[in-house]
Amino acid sequence: MAVVLVLLACLGNALALTLQRKAAQDSARQRGRSAGSLRDMVRRPPWLFGTAIFVGAVLCQVLALQLGSISLVQPVLVMELPFTLLVGWWILGGALRPYEWSVVGLMSVGLVVMLASLRPHGGDALAAGNLRWILGTLVTLLALGVCVAIARSSRAVGKAAFFGIAAGVGSGFVAVIIKAMADALAVGGLGEVFATWQSYLLIPVAPVAFWTLQSGLRAGRLLASQPGLTLGNPILAFLWGVGLLGEQVAGGLWVLGGVLGALLLTVGVFLLARSPVLAAQEGTPGAGRGSTTPSRAPLQ
Repeated sequence: MAVVLVLLACLGNALALTLQRKAAQDSARQRGRSAGSLRDMVRRPPWLFGTAIFVGAVLCQVLALQLGSISLVQPVLVMELPFTLLVGWWILGGALRPYEWSVVGLMSVGLVVMLASLRPHGGDALAAGNLRWILGTLVTLLALGVCVAIARSSRAVGKAAFFGIAAGVGSGFVAVIIKAMADALAVGGLGEVFATWQSYLLIPVAPVAFWTLQSGLRAGRLLASQPGLTLGNPILAFLWGVGLLGEQVAGGLWVLGGVLGALLLTVGVFLLARSPVLAAQEGTPGAGRGSTTPSRAPLQ
């Protein structure tokens, strides 16, 4: 059920992003990139509908984290990338080639092999102990800060790549915090959530994660930023889950299957980030319709 819920969250996020992108494209075509375009965009039905779907997707992810381990739930979010491609093709237009279909298939096989081999389970975010949480938080924030510092001192591809990694780390850490909040909610309701100190980490971490995400999107081409955005989240969450929160995975030869699945998934992310169709959907308004070449405009 946790996997089903997180797949629904992936689909919801992809649909919400595509609908909001469509509203932005329609607004830009009709009103131009003036100051009024934003106000016009948020009044459009696709934008409003996309926002409502996004709220539902967040609820699905929270429920998934309440039912399953974070090392199970977060890797499934990698499928948001192919879902975005497929939903964008359906709503925004364009043509998917055998290349895109093959890579989506590769990612799907990789995810199934990895999760079926490792079978992540167990763990208790609240029982991990304050020392583990404090050390894990400090190391995570240090890694995020290093990525941001490197990004700000880099140019073009390096800036996009390291802001993408920082955004992935930030969103993964947000998921870890939400996991602790979900466990607290299951134990004692809202009162336990407010009594759990890890819940308050969300106040500083969420804005930082959002800022790094926007910086990654604006820094450069999708090819540079997307791998870090997509892979940083599940990698960090998996390390937290297995290394700090007491979650367990299958051992022995099953680890080889998990590594093979993870490699297939990683290769798929890099290949799909190179898709001209995905780049066109992320580019200038209307670039994705009837076009299979990437836009030359920077990401907005």
